[in-house]
Amino acid sequence: MSSGSRTLPRYFIAALFHPWTWRMAWRDSRSQRGRLLIFSLAIVAGIAALTAIHSLKASVQKGIETQAKALLGSDLQISSRQPVSDDDLARLKGMAREVSRETSFPSMLKFLPGGAARMVQVRGLEGGYPYYGEVETNPAGGWQRLKDGPGILLEPALLDQFGAKPGDEVELGGLRLPILGSVTKPAPKSSRFSGFAPEAYVRLGDVERSGLLSKNSMASHQVHLEIPDAQGGLKEKIRASFPDTPWRLETPDDRRENLGDALEHFQRFLGILALAALVLGAIGVAGAVHAHVTRRVPTVAILRCLGCPGQVAFGIYFVQAAALGLLGAVVGAMLGIVLQTGTLAFFQGSLPVSVEPSPEWAVVARTTAAGFAVCCGFALLPLLKIRRISPAATLRGGATLEGNTLRALPVYALLVGLLVLLALTNDPEWKRALSLVGGLAVAFAVLVGVAKLLIFVTRRSVNSRMPYLLRQGLSNLHRPRNQTLLFLLSLGLGTFLLVTVLLTGSLIRQRMNITQNAESPNLYLIDVQPDQVAGVRATVEKQGMPVLESAPMVTMRIESIRGVPVRDVPNMPRWIARREFRSTYRAEMNATETLVAGDWHTSVPDPNQPVPLSLEEQIAKDMRIGVGDELTLDIQGVPVKARVTSLRKVDWSRFNLNFFMVFPPGVLEDAPGFHVVTTKTPTPAASGELQRSLIAEFANVTAIDLTLILETVRDILNKISTVVSVLAGFTVLAGLPIVIGTLLNGRDVRLRESVLLRTLGASAKQVRTILVIEYAALGLLSALTGVLLAVAGNAALAIFLFKGSPWPDLGVVIGAFVAATGISVIGGLALSRGVCHHPPLEILRSGV
Repeated sequence: MSSGSRTLPRYFIAALFHPWTWRMAWRDSRSQRGRLLIFSLAIVAGIAALTAIHSLKASVQKGIETQAKALLGSDLQISSRQPVSDDDLARLKGMAREVSRETSFPSMLKFLPGGAARMVQVRGLEGGYPYYGEVETNPAGGWQRLKDGPGILLEPALLDQFGAKPGDEVELGGLRLPILGSVTKPAPKSSRFSGFAPEAYVRLGDVERSGLLSKNSMASHQVHLEIPDAQGGLKEKIRASFPDTPWRLETPDDRRENLGDALEHFQRFLGILALAALVLGAIGVAGAVHAHVTRRVPTVAILRCLGCPGQVAFGIYFVQAAALGLLGAVVGAMLGIVLQTGTLAFFQGSLPVSVEPSPEWAVVARTTAAGFAVCCGFALLPLLKIRRISPAATLRGGATLEGNTLRALPVYALLVGLLVLLALTNDPEWKRALSLVGGLAVAFAVLVGVAKLLIFVTRRSVNSRMPYLLRQGLSNLHRPRNQTLLFLLSLGLGTFLLVTVLLTGSLIRQRMNITQNAESPNLYLIDVQPDQVAGVRATVEKQGMPVLESAPMVTMRIESIRGVPVRDVPNMPRWIARREFRSTYRAEMNATETLVAGDWHTSVPDPNQPVPLSLEEQIAKDMRIGVGDELTLDIQGVPVKARVTSLRKVDWSRFNLNFFMVFPPGVLEDAPGFHVVTTKTPTPAASGELQRSLIAEFANVTAIDLTLILETVRDILNKISTVVSVLAGFTVLAGLPIVIGTLLNGRDVRLRESVLLRTLGASAKQVRTILVIEYAALGLLSALTGVLLAVAGNAALAIFLFKGSPWPDLGVVIGAFVAATGISVIGGLALSRGVCHHPPLEILRSGV
């Protein structure tokens, strides 16, 4: 060794590339490989979640980028609640290569000869739309036959549901149409409502002949434009040419951004879980390296005595830590690829774009490298202490690692920088990225502080007056080579993440919760004209069902707020200016409403003053207005001045007839509108019978069965919940290998202590009692700290993000607390099994 030591490098970088460093790293790891591999599982879980999430986003975004025009089907789509006039249409034709028209609306479709009915989204088309992408039908050629003559194309599920086939007839309004086939690859959706009702494609001329448009105020009108490739800026040109139209313009870029935004929110939430899982795994590596190096202090001291430079000794164990991180990173990346491709295959039928379930190798390489760097960074914290081991440690029994916090500050700065870079890949907004890293840092700091406090308290409070077994168990929390800090970090942080995910799920379900009681409707009858209200009510009551509510609806837009055009109001959400509000008038509030400010008006006090208006409190906050502020409303071309006289809190969790704007009687009676009637059907059969009766007498009335909509929403949420649960599970699983490794590292110390106690006369039962006390104390405090952190995080999410109740689900909190404590005690006893049965002489000779 002495002759070879003269050739050993004295600098860290050179030592990493010296063959002797690698040989020693391999030999030294032989007795600890099993334990180190357990800790690498935490890295596997963290990098798997990180890789899968970022690869999912990259795959979908690539699909959106390559199919942007096919998502819209045209170069520009104009949407309007009012039909586009012939003059405007002629001007638009002069700006484009080709123009197509579409009118879509919900309506009841009757299948003949049985008369079974189902609500569909009718899409009446005229022209060559879609210009990009193809519509596929079964049998082939159905799309072209639809353009050539009367007929209807339906979704395959509709044909299966009613046992219909091509050639059968359906009745739409007063028009009978033959079924031409089914649409296997539909045209791009032009209406958001299409997601809740199957689509039916007909010619626009057939829609006009059906007579449904004359009394249908739910219709949406679209104009699709195809423009020359070289032409740009058409959206801005149309805005300038038609400044007074309330049209909504959408380009392929807009649709790509909208889909990207929706994906971004989902990916951002999952990215937080992935980053937390990675950091948790990195802490596991740091703990494993610390425990491993602690056992190797005598070995390092001997090497130093034989002339090994401190940087070379440091390099030996850094190589081991790097190999540990690299193995976990590679296996985690492979598992992440499986997760990504499996998720894409699972969601393939639900995605708005066609996405190939293939790996995103660039993302895999980037996330694997980032995860590996974070692991190495965390491993540096305990490794830096190796350089302070002196040759004199061979003469001191029980020598331990000593560190200097100031010397580790550059490493801490490096770690923070790495984590911020990772957070920025998840969310490019630097403030949110810093907040994420800061939040994790606060959670770690709290857990470290609790662990230090526990060590301090037990050292000061344990005294001879306590029962011996209790005193011995609590003393294990502060003795040399204790596992208090790492155990609290792993189990406490795992509990924090798990409870946070569960409580966040509860918040989402709380937002989606639908309160069902005797007064909650499950069937909406919309587009009821004023002269049809009495007849519709009579039909419902004739079927033995209650008429729960009946309310008029009038469509309007906000023109100005406090005399300023709504488009020019600073910080006004854009959707406020574009939205068409369906408002009502009545003299009393619903059971789902509570007055929170101002006075409720039952009539118009002064016809010469702005009319009273009651606003829902949340939309008032969005518009930054309150009681006393004035608005100008465009009620289908007629300007009406209104003054906010009250604010209401609305319980949107119940599907009653709730509105953003409510007027007193005497304001909207003469405005064009329609009524909505709600009822509660006892069975699906009763619902079907009522709908058949209505369609026979009132063809324009559309029945919306909430049970069908809720099933669709529930199916979507269940799929999303499955993905979130799987990826969140990896976050939690990242903590389990750390707990197991921590218990294994403490097993050697417990083994020697147990043998000494047995030698002094302690029974096996007493030794187990001491262990139970130690692990129960660790588990209770870890669970309590993790749960309290999760409750605080849940309150912040509820107040600032979900606008829900900050009070957590007590069942989740109590269950998590009991489970975490149980894992600590049961896991500790399971992994310490056998410490009471080893012969004392064997343990004392082994030097464990």
